[in-house]
Amino acid sequence: MATATLHVTKLAAAKRQLQAAIRLFFLEEDELAVHTVASAAYGLLKDLKRDRGQNEAADSYRTTFFYLVRDFRRGTLPAHMTSDPSMLAEIERIADQLSPITADSKLSDVQVTISPAQEKQYWNESNRAANFLKHADRDTEGTLPLEKLDNNLLLLKCCSAYRDIAPDDLGNEGLVFEAFTAANNPAHQTTGSSFDSLLESMRRVPNDRRLSLCYKVIVEMNAN
Repeated sequence: MATATLHVTKLAAAKRQLQAAIRLFFLEEDELAVHTVASAAYGLLKDLKRDRGQNEAADSYRTTFFYLVRDFRRGTLPAHMTSDPSMLAEIERIADQLSPITADSKLSDVQVTISPAQEKQYWNESNRAANFLKHADRDTEGTLPLEKLDNNLLLLKCCSAYRDIAPDDLGNEGLVFEAFTAANNPAHQTTGSSFDSLLESMRRVPNDRRLSLCYKVIVEMNAN
């Protein structure tokens, strides 16, 4: 008896890779493995966005600078930024340049365009670690400083890129990662939704136990 052949779309592949990367992140698996899986998803999402006339590099810059300036206007920047005089001065300089962004602005109100050179620089920097982990044909003796890996930031970018083009969400993995991100942001305001109960349960747990809690929550939610 012949068996049916299963097929997966590029978007479905990116979703599954991203969900797996989130689970690995919460499991505190090897950071190189997390980075490799998340980078594969990000590469697919970048190409899918381009096919839809969107530019992930420009969107990433827009998101980063928008929330930085908006939170500066609101006075809700995290303490590690406000306690660093040089960093705060740089943020104020950026805010002056992006004066149309106010405390009440929305991300959808802001449009960003970048040059081909800026886009190339973005991807060179974003892909540096991923390329190191994928290729060994040019620099066989090269090394990778592990402190340069920021898997939390990479996953944030992946989730944002996925939301830009996907007709669905990232399931329980995406929901828990969103709650984890909000729990780590003191400026995040609750809205009275059911999401808040998940967020508040994470905030009651010490930082060093949140990752394991998130993985446990995902497993329990996926089992239902």
